Amino acid sequence: MIPINEDKVEFIISVAREYREGSMAMVSEELSENHAADNYTEHSVANMVESFTSEDHAMNSSYEELKSAIENLNEEERYALVALMWIGRGTYNPDEAEKAMNNARSSDNQHTAEYLMDTPLLPDYLEEGLIQIGK
Repeated sequence: MIPINEDKVEFIISVAREYREGSMAMVSEELSENHAADNYTEHSVANMVESFTSEDHAMNSSYEELKSAIENLNEEERYALVALMWIGRGTYNPDEAEKAMNNARSSDNQHTAEYLMDTPLLPDYLEEGLIQIGK
């Protein structure tokens, strides 16, 4: 069992989608202002997204809202969110939820929010994780 309230996960999914849209808007703005878009590949655009610093995202209110939502979870809920994301992306199957939780506990390094926020498909993985565990 994954010990986190479904409403909290759904809120994080919602904010993560807003955050992802904001990141893509930043890329679009960068492309339109500085360069011809036909010079970019999917790989170079992905590298551009990864190169944005937290200062770049500071103007994006969904960044702060998502980071705060994750950081305000208690320890077990943060582990559960990581485990749920891992289940959703297929690292673990739903029968391995306890193993995923234990690995999330042992992986804790006080950077859970950053780890999750750096996962481009976070909202999709969380949504799939909820489906997989039957919530």
